[in-house]
Formats: sequence, structure tokens, C-alpha cells
Amino acid sequence: MKLKIALFSGLLGLAYGLSNADPVMVLDDSLGLSQVSVFAVPTPAVFEYRTLDPKESGVLPRYWEDAPPQVPHRIDKFLPVNAKSNKCLECHEEPDKIGKKVKGKPTPMSETHYVKSAADEFTVSNKRYVCTLCHAPQAEVGTLMENTFRGDTAAK
Repeated sequence: MKLKIALFSGLLGLAYGLSNADPVMVLDDSLGLSQVSVFAVPTPAVFEYRTLDPKESGVLPRYWEDAPPQVPHRIDKFLPVNAKSNKCLECHEEPDKIGKKVKGKPTPMSETHYVKSAADEFTVSNKRYVCTLCHAPQAEVGTLMENTFRGDTAAK
């Protein structure tokens, strides 16, 4: 009986305390790491992809070691890129040039894109047909959100 009275008294005290508390108001600009409202959606500027043809585009630098190469040319004529239709392979599938850079020629796909048969012949891996999953065409665009990330500095 004493336990029931203690529980009832505790619940009554809790209810009284909650009824007298000020309502908590969370402002929408304090919900995340950003100092702006979560409802403020930045609108990106309109941009155009590079209009260079593949033969005149050159090679773009990689942003980190082992990053997938960027696509330095337009790809609108090559779409869609999938297992049934992949025009990237017409220029970049050259297993005899793996690991070699030939100036003025398309960059050959790396060995990771191939499967080696028992006869030591390379064929394109079934998992590597959709090139645009990793390789993206480039455009001159401004930053949508500022970022101070630096991949070359490790926490010490």
C-alpha cells in the first residue's frame, strides 16, 4: 500500500511540474550544424557541361590517390551507359594497354575493370559496365555550400 501511495505521489508531483514548465521552443536554424534555417534550400546556378569532344579534351587531375578519373569530355552522345549500351568501351577498352599512358589517346581502363580468364585473356567485368557510377563528367560550377574539408591532413 505504501508503494502505491509513493508512486501516486511521484506521478502527481511530475504532472504538476510538467504543467508549470515553460514550453520548449526549438528554432529551425538550430537543428543542424548549419547556421541557417533547415527550410532554406540553396538553389544551384545553372551550368553547362564541358562541350569538348573526346579527342580534344585531355586528362583531368585526380583529387586524391586512387580516385576514379573524371570524364573530361561531353557524354550526352554516349547515354545511356549500361550493360546493354556502353559506348565508353569503344575507346577505353584496350586490355593490351593496361597501365600505360599513351599521349593523345584515350585512357585505357584499369585492370580492376577486367576479369582474367584461364587462358590469361581479359574481358570486361560484369560489375563494371555502368561507368557513370564512378566516373562523372565535369562542369565549371561554383560551390553550393562552403566546405573546409582537406583530405591530405590526418588527425594527429
